[in-house]
Amino acid sequence: MINVTIKVKGLSEARDYIQQLPERIHQLKSDQTVLKEIGTQLRGSAIRNINMSGFGYFPYKPLAESTLRERARKKQGSKPLVREGTLRLSLDYEVSGGELFLNSVDYLKYHQFTEDRVKAKFPARPVWGVHQEDMEEIADILMSRLQP
Repeated sequence: MINVTIKVKGLSEARDYIQQLPERIHQLKSDQTVLKEIGTQLRGSAIRNINMSGFGYFPYKPLAESTLRERARKKQGSKPLVREGTLRLSLDYEVSGGELFLNSVDYLKYHQFTEDRVKAKFPARPVWGVHQEDMEEIADILMSRLQP
């Protein structure tokens, strides 16, 4: 019988790296650079939502005929949430205290949220959201930061 010993290079380093992962992941949750990259991704996604009249799982309901007539009279666009571009231009984010805050004009709240809309005269048209493509991009951002 012959005994063969194989020494694998990097095994102890890999073990150390794996043991450090939970702490590194915890640190990423409040890393300003990472949060800014995620904010940029989500801002782009929100702009895409408006440009595409909803995206993926939640397409926007079309504008009412009366709204379309009024916009045609004023020579304004026929897409939901696009009249003068104020909402789209207001989409932004802020990183503060290790947290990511998504910002926009105040009236976005009337479009964003679906609950308690009994008195609303128009359907909810959410702008901010995390879609499958966003989750994949965010995972890529995080994974790039976890590389040894």
